[in-house]
Amino acid sequence: MSETLRFEAFSSMVEPEFWSGLAHHKLHSARLDTARTLVRGEFSGGRRHAVRGNSAEPTQRLAVPARLRVNQGAWEAAQGNTQQQAGAVGVNGYLHNTNTIEEFKKRDKGELLRDAGAEILEAIRSGRATQTPELLWPFLLLSFADLKKYHFYHWFAFPAVTADPPDMATEAPAPLSSF
Repeated sequence: MSETLRFEAFSSMVEPEFWSGLAHHKLHSARLDTARTLVRGEFSGGRRHAVRGNSAEPTQRLAVPARLRVNQGAWEAAQGNTQQQAGAVGVNGYLHNTNTIEEFKKRDKGELLRDAGAEILEAIRSGRATQTPELLWPFLLLSFADLKKYHFYHWFAFPAVTADPPDMATEAPAPLSSF
């Protein structure tokens, strides 16, 4: 059996408080500057939860996917004040905030991904990734904040270096419970 090795895709969650922090950042720090800004998020792996029903309904098992979340603490954590949720891993990312919705729509997302991938590859080649493994999994957040209407637009990306040709699984997958 030879099948392309695949991984579960990350999902993202932006807590409402993050947008308040972005508005403050835009008004008081960045202003019209569109340079990327370091922010910090939290990654939590997927889990299964048992949800008990009433006496007539049996207990159900629900899956919660792997998720990256950003909240209002993304700004403080990027400056070293790290306080995170239990069971989560802090992850650095880059915010690319635009000044207009047109700029947001026209931004070359492929270029952002290629640039981030090149930085990951450079961290691997230079050996920095062995000293600071979190350089291997940055996230990108492209956004536009319409502060007059309090509307926020965003796009998350999780760049990665991939093998060419892709890695192949040589055995059938097995559930973790079998180990």
